[in-house]
Amino acid sequence: MHFQIVTLNLPFYTVETLKSRLEWVINLRWLAVFGILASVPIGQEMLSFELGYSQILIVASVLLAVNLVHFFLLHFATFKSQLQELLFAEVMVIMDLILISCLVHYAGGVENPFYFFYIIVVILCGFLFPGVLIPYVNAVFAALLLTGWTLLEFTGRVTRFSLADDTLSTAHVLTALIAFYIMTFAGIYIIHNFVESHRALKKIIDRKNEQLEESMRQRAEIFRYASHELKSPITTIQSTLAVVKTTYSNDLTPEVRDMVERAERRSCELLDMVNEMIEITKYKQGIKVHDYQCVSFCSWLKQTVEAQKSYAVRKNIRLEVSALDREITICFDRTEMEKVVMNLVSNALRYTPEGGRVSVEPFLDGAQYGFCVADTGIGIAEADQDKIFNEFYRTPEAKKMERTGTGLGLNLVREIVEKHGGRIRLNSAPGKGSRFTVTLSLQMKR
Repeated sequence: MHFQIVTLNLPFYTVETLKSRLEWVINLRWLAVFGILASVPIGQEMLSFELGYSQILIVASVLLAVNLVHFFLLHFATFKSQLQELLFAEVMVIMDLILISCLVHYAGGVENPFYFFYIIVVILCGFLFPGVLIPYVNAVFAALLLTGWTLLEFTGRVTRFSLADDTLSTAHVLTALIAFYIMTFAGIYIIHNFVESHRALKKIIDRKNEQLEESMRQRAEIFRYASHELKSPITTIQSTLAVVKTTYSNDLTPEVRDMVERAERRSCELLDMVNEMIEITKYKQGIKVHDYQCVSFCSWLKQTVEAQKSYAVRKNIRLEVSALDREITICFDRTEMEKVVMNLVSNALRYTPEGGRVSVEPFLDGAQYGFCVADTGIGIAEADQDKIFNEFYRTPEAKKMERTGTGLGLNLVREIVEKHGGRIRLNSAPGKGSRFTVTLSLQMKR
């Protein structure tokens, strides 16, 4: 079915929600038809009630036909506005009330406690329709139908089908009708207040969500603007420091050279942070353009890890890369996945003490593949394991071991992996190292 933009400005009320509620009504009708057909032999054979069974079956047949028509209209007709859908719902309700009135009449009138089925339809009106007018109008219409049939039966204008072989007293009629009026209008009042409170709450939630989305959008814009504005001067600083170090290398004292080299390292760290901020912003805003390539998985993984070999040698850490029994060809954004591997391996090396071990193991499991990065480092406490993928978060232990760090790397890793349709898992314990597992699908959707 084709739906256009909602035309009524109502909280928690759209064409889609109205359609789903109309489907409730249609499903309830199927149950009602089944219940009527099942109750006829029970009343006729087991309870021996003298009722209008043939007429009841006709009403059930009409209800079945009406429900089929409404089912096809709801699923295959084109409603151009919410108002048209509301009119369709009102027609459904009116027809239901008329059919119920006929059913109640042939099943014993107000003597039959099932005349309270009117109330079910009236209560549904409170969920289906916005405001208070339409539900109360339908409640009045239901009351008029029941009152009209009851008066016609009481005055003998129509044939009365009785559950008991006694006459209908005035007290009985008045008691039944008054009870019905009280239940109907009290029910619609309660439902109306409940639904209106729910809609008001939903309106507040929607407004807060809009404010949250706007604040996230503004934050992303600030991230992107600040990152781009910072990148140029940082690059200039790096170039200047490099010129100073090469041009005036013979004139620099050891103390000055050390200061220049430290400034150069810090500027590199700051530039890495800016680049990570730019990448994360692109992923958050969905503007990252992927360049998918097909590579030999094990060869690519080994080549990527080897780029960290010199760092491992400086820290006296054994860096190992295993391979699969057979080579496989996989397709992904090579540059982005290299960032994932480099980030995980770099973190493993940074937070593993000298003399430790870092291993990278590829795996192939049916339609899935991936790799694990395991280390013998400081480990991560269970309370921090969900937090480390948040922006700018670093564990207290990580800060003690390495003062520098942005806390953006793992957040970027998760964004890249999830955008590739994969997932990343962590197994770790303090003092026992960490194991990050990246799992991807061989049938990745681009």
